[in-house]
Amino acid sequence: MIGAILDLASGWTSLGRASHVTLRLAAADANTALARGGSSLRVRLRVVDAKGDPALARRQLRRLVASGIDVVVGPEGSSEVAAVRDVATKLGVVVISQGSTAHSLAIAGDNVLRFLPDDVREGEAVVALLRRDRIDAFVPVWRQDAGNAGLERSVRRQFAATGGKVSEGVSYATTTSNFTQAAAEIAAQAATLRASGATHVGIYLAAFDEAVDLFHSARLIPTLQALPWYGSDGVALSTRLVNDRSAAAFADAVGYPNPTVGLSDALIRKARPLLARARKGLGRTPDALALTAYDALRIVVEAREHVGRTSSAKTLRQAIVSAANRHVGVTGRMALNRAGDRAYGNFDFWSVCAAGAKFAWRRTFEYDARRVGSGRILTRTRC
Repeated sequence: MIGAILDLASGWTSLGRASHVTLRLAAADANTALARGGSSLRVRLRVVDAKGDPALARRQLRRLVASGIDVVVGPEGSSEVAAVRDVATKLGVVVISQGSTAHSLAIAGDNVLRFLPDDVREGEAVVALLRRDRIDAFVPVWRQDAGNAGLERSVRRQFAATGGKVSEGVSYATTTSNFTQAAAEIAAQAATLRASGATHVGIYLAAFDEAVDLFHSARLIPTLQALPWYGSDGVALSTRLVNDRSAAAFADAVGYPNPTVGLSDALIRKARPLLARARKGLGRTPDALALTAYDALRIVVEAREHVGRTSSAKTLRQAIVSAANRHVGVTGRMALNRAGDRAYGNFDFWSVCAAGAKFAWRRTFEYDARRVGSGRILTRTRC
């Protein structure tokens, strides 16, 4: 049995709901392959909801382990992963996250594996786009959780290293719903940057679905509608944003490209049958993070076939790492670094664009990573 801890009712629901669909498909495909190969092993999937709550994620992990599960896909967010990390080691369960990016969690030898690049690599992609757009200063805005705070630090550090200016920034609590004061402070810091000589000022926002509420306040301030905004993986492909007309219109007006781990055109062509099946259950195309959950389950099954049903957590972890390093799946080659994180990867930038009377996400840019620390921005389409 394989467990999954996802954000379904609240939290990072765009990824949680998409991962739920791709994990079910992965389980079905794995069982078909196992039967064809004559194996008696079968996959049973148990999914629980963390609701974006780190404490709940920890309780859910304990419940899964108590039911006999020793490997879990998820949780998604870095705050949730941080909350379950010590418990996973203590209880002997391997955790594989398809969404956590905080570099602070890149710890060699623990029971947490993360099948996507950490925030250093995402920050690299964001800074490349900022420089390509000639942004010479920006105001950072971020939700006070491990993942989004890590992204802010990464983008700030790498941008400053290129000679760009960064303001003090505006952070907000995870429970914030009224962003009137935050929006006013963002505008004030942007004005200060301009007064200090910056020519092209931008806003960088590391957030989840609450970006919608922030945009409701920001759209009332004319200066914030005149600045370019840049986002993070926690908002990319958010259904809440495109379904909120006023927030989506603001996002469309300010550009707001959001990076998420990307797929090459060749991988997209190869994955078309799976993507079509996933769209039927999800109502939209899953992003690369949700497809990473698919790859994670298939890798776990491959590792389990190698070590058998009963094995220590250490043996199982080693088998999963070995299987991952030789696996070429829906999201391409899964090469892990010493911390058990994906070493590097491409990033797609998604923007909210008007589509008739509605709004939709479009892939506007791509960061083509040639190696760790090096890549280029490619334009895909424009709104």
